[in-house]
Amino acid sequence: MYLFEYQAKALMRDWGIPVLEGAVATSEQRALDAARELGEGPWVVKAQIHAGGRAKGCVEGESNLSGIEFSDTVLQVGRAAAGMLGAHLATPQTMGKGETINAVYIEPEIKSSVQLFVAILIDGQRGEPVCLASMRGGSQVERDVSDDPKTLVRANLGAGSQIAAEPGLEIASQLGLRPAVKVGFAQLIQQLHALFMACDLSLIEINPLAIRDNDSLVALDARVTVDDNALFRQPKLAALASRAEVSKAEEVAAKHGFNFIQFDGDIGTFSSGAGLAMATLDALSHLGGRPANFLDVPPVLEVSRVKEAFILVLSDPKLRCLLVNVFGAGIMRCDTIADGLLLANLEQPVTVPVVMRLAGTNAPLATSRLERSGLSIQFVSDLASGAAAAVDRRAPPASFAGSESLIGQLTRRLFRTRTGRGL
Repeated sequence: MYLFEYQAKALMRDWGIPVLEGAVATSEQRALDAARELGEGPWVVKAQIHAGGRAKGCVEGESNLSGIEFSDTVLQVGRAAAGMLGAHLATPQTMGKGETINAVYIEPEIKSSVQLFVAILIDGQRGEPVCLASMRGGSQVERDVSDDPKTLVRANLGAGSQIAAEPGLEIASQLGLRPAVKVGFAQLIQQLHALFMACDLSLIEINPLAIRDNDSLVALDARVTVDDNALFRQPKLAALASRAEVSKAEEVAAKHGFNFIQFDGDIGTFSSGAGLAMATLDALSHLGGRPANFLDVPPVLEVSRVKEAFILVLSDPKLRCLLVNVFGAGIMRCDTIADGLLLANLEQPVTVPVVMRLAGTNAPLATSRLERSGLSIQFVSDLASGAAAAVDRRAPPASFAGSESLIGQLTRRLFRTRTGRGL
């Protein structure tokens, strides 16, 4: 679950992490009042969406308005808020027309010559928190790190609930921070780690983290992602969830316990296991196909959950073909997949061709049942031939002019789900 910037900063403030005073506004009048309450300008007006790259974004219908605007007067604050609220903001990390701006956050503008990037997230291989930091904070951090990976400092923080000051001091030394800043930086890393562990976060990021002239630190932007699987332990954070930015399809997937992300292609995909699901997308993309979704159904015995997953995928009106790629192992059986598709067909008749690769437990039984169903199914022996058949069997799409590439969609949605950004 993503938090908006103003929610993330309120959480950080509760944990003693230095952030600026700010105010959230959902109307032009409230934005004007907030600017006056915060004192003399200049101010910065920030669109509150769940995607990054706001400074590089463009507000729908406002070619000269980005998602982050600097204002010298109260009237400029009001104009910026009025232009943002209710409009869509498209950034390098959003899809399609972008995300709706339902609120803006107003803060004093702080100038700093030194801006860092700092983040804590879970190392997928070690299963432990890791800290990433760079002296090249700001909107170009991803490009800068890609161009020069040595600028990114990495430090494992271990699995304990608390850490000593030493990891932060070591990171500060590798960054080349001034001695007067190192102690404060190490304390900040301890505070971020404590928040990360206590609130079951999967990402906490400050970009940029400003070093002021008096050597104090302040978070100018903040991103926080809470582990969805731990929300039952975090009722206060769960209550902050915004359903406005979650699609109906993703709500259905969450309700039934599988992972689903919508894309703008025309080939539906159905797999069990995240690795196999991603391999399926890769195979289709390699052959020039355009996947319509990412779907990972975890190993289950309940046919009803598989049925709901099929209904969800098949409900996409853009769908021209469905590729099913399943390896039955453990408690996941291929006949469960077959029965789920047959039940889904009773509720919502399958009207698109299906290419199916079933291997593993009860695959012959599942194939036999589906062959007698009368459905238009082409059975294949491996993923490569399945992807080729799916790309070949789909009808020519009407038009995809202007659509984001699959790689772009994966970067913006799939990996943002895991890390919040691209790092």
